[in-house]
Parts: sequence; structure tokens; C-alpha cells
Amino acid sequence: MRIVFDMGGSIICPEGTPDINFVKKFSKFLIGLKKKRHGIIIVTGGGRVAKNYIKAAREFKPDEDILDSIGILGTRMNANVIISALGKHAYRNVAETREDLEHGINSGKIVVMGGTVPGQTTDAVSVAAAQFFSAKMIIIGTDVKGIYDKDPDKYKNAKLLKKISAKKLFKMVNVKKHTAGPLTIMDPVAAKLLCKNKIKTVVLNGRDLANIQKAIKNERFVGSVIE
Repeated sequence: MRIVFDMGGSIICPEGTPDINFVKKFSKFLIGLKKKRHGIIIVTGGGRVAKNYIKAAREFKPDEDILDSIGILGTRMNANVIISALGKHAYRNVAETREDLEHGINSGKIVVMGGTVPGQTTDAVSVAAAQFFSAKMIIIGTDVKGIYDKDPDKYKNAKLLKKISAKKLFKMVNVKKHTAGPLTIMDPVAAKLLCKNKIKTVVLNGRDLANIQKAIKNERFVGSVIE
């Protein structure tokens, strides 16, 4: 099965620097999937390091494209860490364009990406990559258990949504103005792409690898399915 992992920066570097122990476990997990003949693309977020640099640059009031470019650099740093951990099992370069992605896929190795262009988050990159890759599943790894009906950090009675349609998700996340470093579970562009492409997508805690394995095996898992 072909799988795209959309791993948030908060999973890879929760404190602003890569969590080496988790990266080791995650890379071992991915290599195990690869040995079982799963095709894999990983798209990494920028996390706190990207957000900190965006926050610093915002003091000088640049346009959002410049801030997005800063965020993209952060995602690619995380991507290079994953490539380093995967060693010979990874395509050597961070895929930055469609051509890079194609070369990586043709290499037969695990392909790692970060952000690509300003105005688009790594969520949208993941959905577009999944479409190009003919992936059967997108796994979105976050620092929460899945998609909630409201912010679980603010509301104790927030309910985990086990299933949600792509159309309903799009209505939840759709905002008129894009800003660098968004905090929503998924950006509107990605949600709209899912409405069109209908790729099975699960949202779950990205650090719980056993739970991710259950989702891949189509077993009962803790998280949300976007239909």
C-alpha cells in the first residue's frame, strides 16, 4: 500500500529541536513498513522552530510570502533530519518540486518532503503528493488524538470526531485570509483537495506508533477518519 505521512513539526521537534529518540523510533517504524513493501512519502512540518522565526520576522511587517518562505526552510530542516535517520532507505534529497518527487518515487526509496511554495501548508503538500503518488492512505500525525468539534485546549467538553466528511471539515477550517504558521488541524486548501480526491485520511497522535500501525492495518484505532 502507498502511504503519505503528514507529520507535524510538533511531533518531530516538540521543544524546538528534533526529538532524537522519537526520530530513531519513527525511522525504524518506517523502514519496517518499507520492508513489507509499503510505498512511503513523508511530509514534515516546521514546528516550533519555524514558528519562532516567523514570529521574529513578523516584527518587521514583511508580507506573508516572506514569512511562509521562512516556515518552508523550517520544514526542510526537519525533513533532512528524517532523511539522515533513514540513511540508505531514504531518497537522498528533500523533494521540493514535482520533478523531485517523481525522481524520488522512481528511486524506490522513502521520499521526504517539507513545504514547497508560499501560501500553502504541508497539509496541502501531503494531499497533492498523495494524489500524484496514487496513495491509498494519508496519515496526519498531530499532537492531539484527532479532530475535535472545538479546541480541546480551550474546552474540556470538546468531543473527538471519529468520522467527518471532507466537506464538513472544509467548512470548519475555511478562512478568508492565509497567515504563515497556522494552528488549525488542516488548512483549507488541503481540505478542499480532499473533497475532490477522496483519499482515505486519518488524523491521530503522531507519536503513538502502535496506534498508527493499527490504522494502517485497518484495525480499531484512536483518531479521526476523514471520509
